[in-house]
Amino acid sequence: MKTYDLYLDSGPMKKKTFVHMPALLGCVARGDTTDEAIDRSPDAIRAFLAFLARAGERVDPDAPFRVRIAEHVTDAAWPAMGSGFLPTDAAPLTPSQGDALVHRLAAIHAGLRRLTADFKPKQLDAAPPTGRPIRRILQHVCVEGAYLRGIAGSSRLMREVEEGHIDAHDALDRLFALEQQRLRAMSKEERAEVIMRGQTPWSARSAVRRMLEHAWEHYVEIAERLKRSP
Repeated sequence: MKTYDLYLDSGPMKKKTFVHMPALLGCVARGDTTDEAIDRSPDAIRAFLAFLARAGERVDPDAPFRVRIAEHVTDAAWPAMGSGFLPTDAAPLTPSQGDALVHRLAAIHAGLRRLTADFKPKQLDAAPPTGRPIRRILQHVCVEGAYLRGIAGSSRLMREVEEGHIDAHDALDRLFALEQQRLRAMSKEERAEVIMRGQTPWSARSAVRRMLEHAWEHYVEIAERLKRSP
């Protein structure tokens, strides 16, 4: 039976907790407490596997599995934000792995478009009882361009989305093209190096992981807002 290692990130009081599943890059869970986040992890895994199956990946969303806690960080620079560096992030990112994960990111972006592309401006800007309007969520997804080093133009695209000069879906398409080009141009050394970015180590694998996690988390947020399955 498959076992998924859970990497937990929470504050010292173990309140709000972010869970990474590096064996399923992109899959995450959150909870207002550590116990709640752990309890939500199996459902998060099942939903992610079902999405991957629909996207054409060779996974079995109905196969049984276990979860176990591999690491619990309580002293991260930004507790429960999911922005830390995992032990698994130090592994080099091979070209074939990069291509597979880029395909996964494309599927999440396509899912975002399917959910919201037909919405009228009034629907996109409607204020929910809690949280942000859908347009603001889509704008926020565009910050994923900041995770990968060396993408020229990503900051400009994010600014244009914030200023309303470009549709968020179109911006994500353009960002995706830049991300794909950058990953394919990475040298063997860049795919393996671990460097510091501010207070946090960085690697090609950690960048792609955060891109996927970030896009998936907000895809799920919008799907749940619309009462649809992720």
